[in-house]
Amino acid sequence: MKVLFWILVALVCVYAFYVGATCIWSYLEVTSVVEQIVPERASRSDRAERVKEDILKQVAASGIKVDERSVSVADDGRTLTIGLSWRWPVIVYQGEEYLAIPLKHERTFNVPEQRR
Repeated sequence: MKVLFWILVALVCVYAFYVGATCIWSYLEVTSVVEQIVPERASRSDRAERVKEDILKQVAASGIKVDERSVSVADDGRTLTIGLSWRWPVIVYQGEEYLAIPLKHERTFNVPEQRR
């Protein structure tokens, strides 16, 4: 019985490490997408909408589920503020999410004035 208990403890530890590693990967991937897209789109017109659309496309292509309502892009002339929030699933059974880790990334970029 003790052996079975320690095997289960080891499996839980391995799974916790796996979930933690994939959660960190998703955060780094989202951060990388934001860092890549904003400089590319910062000088164009309608940049807030373009940045939001590109972030949603790139994050979805990475396999991370982000709802459109959880991405915010605010254009204040000289600054562009990006906010994303998503949930990284920990326990999923038959396609239904029972436990997830909430993650959030916010960043403000200094950008040139928007061209009209």
